[in-house]
Amino acid sequence: MGSVGKLAAVLLGLVALANGQGLHKEHLECPFPEGQDVSSESECAKYSACMWEADEDACHMSNDQLAGYMVQGEPEVTATGYKVSLVKEDPSVTLFGEDVANLIFEVINHEDYHLQIKIYDADSSRYEVPVDLSFPDEIGTDPLYDVGFSEEGKPFHFNVTRKTTGTFVFRSIGPLTFEEHFLQLSTHLPSDYLYGFGENTHRSFKHSFEPRTTFPIFARDQPVGYEEMNEYGTHPYYSVIEDDEGNTHSVLIWNSNALEYSTFMDDVDPSMTIRSIGGIIDLHFFLGPTPEEVNSQYVGMIGRSAFPNYWSLGFHLSRWGYNSTEGLREVRERMKAAGIPQDVQTCDIDYMDKKRDFTYDPVAWADFADLIDDLHADDVKLTLILDPALVIDFDNYAPASRGRDSDVFVKWMSPDLVPEDQEPGANDYVTGYVWPDEKVVFPDFMKPETQTWWANELKEFHKVLPYDSIWIDMNEPANFGTNLDQPWNWPEGMDPWSLKCPDNEWDLPPYPTKMVRVGDNQSKKISDKTICMSSQHQDGHNNTFLHYDVHSLYGYYETLATYIGLQEVFPNKRPTVLSRSTFPGSGSMAIHWLGDNSAEWEQMHMSIIGMLEMNLFGIPMVGADICGFFGEPDMELCLRWMQLGAFYPFSRNHNTIGTAHQDPGMWPEVEENSRHYLLLRYKFLPYLYGLFHYAHMHGSSVVRPLHNIFPSDLTARDIDDQFFWADGIMVAPVITQGATSRDVYFPQGLWYDLENHNLAATGPVTLNVDAPLEVLPLYVRGGVMLAYQEPEVTTTKSRLNPFGMIIALDEDQYASGSLYWDAGDELNHVMDEVYMSHMTFANGSLISQSHHSTDPVAGLYISNLEFLGYPNIPSSVILDGVEQPESEWEYDADLQKLVLFTDIPLEQGDFTVTLA
Repeated sequence: MGSVGKLAAVLLGLVALANGQGLHKEHLECPFPEGQDVSSESECAKYSACMWEADEDACHMSNDQLAGYMVQGEPEVTATGYKVSLVKEDPSVTLFGEDVANLIFEVINHEDYHLQIKIYDADSSRYEVPVDLSFPDEIGTDPLYDVGFSEEGKPFHFNVTRKTTGTFVFRSIGPLTFEEHFLQLSTHLPSDYLYGFGENTHRSFKHSFEPRTTFPIFARDQPVGYEEMNEYGTHPYYSVIEDDEGNTHSVLIWNSNALEYSTFMDDVDPSMTIRSIGGIIDLHFFLGPTPEEVNSQYVGMIGRSAFPNYWSLGFHLSRWGYNSTEGLREVRERMKAAGIPQDVQTCDIDYMDKKRDFTYDPVAWADFADLIDDLHADDVKLTLILDPALVIDFDNYAPASRGRDSDVFVKWMSPDLVPEDQEPGANDYVTGYVWPDEKVVFPDFMKPETQTWWANELKEFHKVLPYDSIWIDMNEPANFGTNLDQPWNWPEGMDPWSLKCPDNEWDLPPYPTKMVRVGDNQSKKISDKTICMSSQHQDGHNNTFLHYDVHSLYGYYETLATYIGLQEVFPNKRPTVLSRSTFPGSGSMAIHWLGDNSAEWEQMHMSIIGMLEMNLFGIPMVGADICGFFGEPDMELCLRWMQLGAFYPFSRNHNTIGTAHQDPGMWPEVEENSRHYLLLRYKFLPYLYGLFHYAHMHGSSVVRPLHNIFPSDLTARDIDDQFFWADGIMVAPVITQGATSRDVYFPQGLWYDLENHNLAATGPVTLNVDAPLEVLPLYVRGGVMLAYQEPEVTTTKSRLNPFGMIIALDEDQYASGSLYWDAGDELNHVMDEVYMSHMTFANGSLISQSHHSTDPVAGLYISNLEFLGYPNIPSSVILDGVEQPESEWEYDADLQKLVLFTDIPLEQGDFTVTLA
């Protein structure tokens, strides 16, 4: 807001709303630390901010005139917006005590589409997320939003509206709660088309509001399940499609403490409550107005996604349980004999010596270096796993010894918390237990010294085992048996022991969130399966942080350290880091898989939802463990999952120790079908690679829900068992056991079968399509061009082959697309080292215009141009002014498909094809 006068106008517009909320108080439940099942009149009476309604047998928040904050004084104009003072109305009315008496409500304008609202303590500083965000140098001049708040002396409420429609995108309801260890804010939403929030076990992409549902958000070593659980990463970010036209906004809740959110219906309004146990309220609104614009705006602030190496788009094979180089060689030979494409071989912790990082088993993996040479000779890359925890054998284990010398490990916040049974030489480090059979310490990746030490260990390890990429796991961080008698895998014969956390306000906060009541939380504490909240971190700038605040950032900072370290291992090459725990901004450094899933049909479906959500969160290079990590799939499930997994951006088959092999060569049917669909994937990798380049440069998603492309299509908004590669290829996998057909929704337009090239549908329409076991329904959207390359069993070989273009025409005989190409792995690609061509077909002419440099495509050419939906046989085909003989093209009248055999050298630059 530029002036107080303008602010006054906004205030006047909000007065009626603030004073006439009309809130049905029964919908703002009073939160109980033990969960809502304990609700009773006696429990309700423990909290003065709550009131019992006997006729409803329910406990509610008191109204905002008793339990909330009052607006005090006039707004203070700032360079980027304004500030408003808030004062607690009645300090005796509280939930868990220690209410902050005076708050600041601050409105900060960024880009015209981007608004920030902060609510924080006016009198003392509190923890704020220390991760840098990208903001413009100057604020916008024509914002898409208005902000309103209550007038002076009234209970505090605020709203954000979209100017063009007047829609409330955020409208606070009920009292604001702001205590030392508990924050709560509730809002109406403009519609029930709510997506996002993670990382959770969501069984549908679109959130539900009836009945009330609560999900916790806090990084946790939690396998994929079915209840409302928090998992590996933290992404307090959501989007809402507001109206039938498809106007969309999104909101980031910039907070790294333990959170939860509840969705519910307030009368007829979909509503939501957000809770955190620390930090401040810091909201970033992005006004789009389209779903894809929202994506780009959000990742433009947190960091656009990393551009993956071309080889990383190939198929990855992995498992925990090869157990030896011999076991791995058997599987590799099976893949080669079957002719199944593979670009990456991954090894889990069984390659390590006693499960220690930066080592390998000198017996079972004695010839590991020779095996790596063999893989590299086959153009197959190697990914090795590393866990963050290191054993405290400082005298015999050099990485830990060097770490202690550099003082890189997480410490207790106070020396008096160091246990009496602390291991000798462990100083004041927090010690725990994970996979090795000794106690461990945890690197503090926030410290610059730790990043330097970690980079050195990565370099030294590469001299021993020349890996190509690193997989960082267990980085929530995970610790086994916290607060229990002993970890589940504690060595037999040793006296029981586990990491025990103190009984203080951080390890026993008054409201621990729902996370203590869901999943495998045996101790019922927020430190379950991780280190204590009373641990301490440092950032190298004399700032210290409690683990209570930065727990969910642990994986982010390990990713940063690994990304920096791999830049030293592979100078001028793009690092490939696979991370389990993620946070907003992780996508600018890492790829991600969806964690420890199970070989179950519903979890295959849930992987699509997780993939869509991670693209929403700015991590487009994502996939799930194909065929499932836990359990053993039968042939049908693994075959169907290999079909789907061939179209994950990150395509990896992986499973756990003690189970049968499930690589695609294990069943004849899976072998044949996997070969077919992985070769199809490799065929279209040039198209996928271009999508990742565009995402890296512009912040777009790679995998998209249907409504991102058709935001005004109401049917599309409920579909989460189909997805797109960008806006070109639609994938409709079979995710039902025994099914040989499925319903496929085709939005507006023409839709061609991706493989057979026939016109499959004219949308909008839902059709039941045949999908016998060997068939994955795949479609190309009319109006889109797809670059492809003749596939081989590795990307190294396929990158040498000719290109082609599928030109799928829409109702107006129009299509557009592009071809991007470079060396495939360079970190800082400059314009004279990349090739880009933009192509359009309109009015009978295909025009290709090249940009930057043709050096990367020297020796490569386009061999085929395939027009789908071309209505009749042409009388002539003219390439760059030269009429082509009929032997250089063919037309299929039944398919309405025209194929030109062109052999156009890409290094010639622009070209034109005219059809008459």
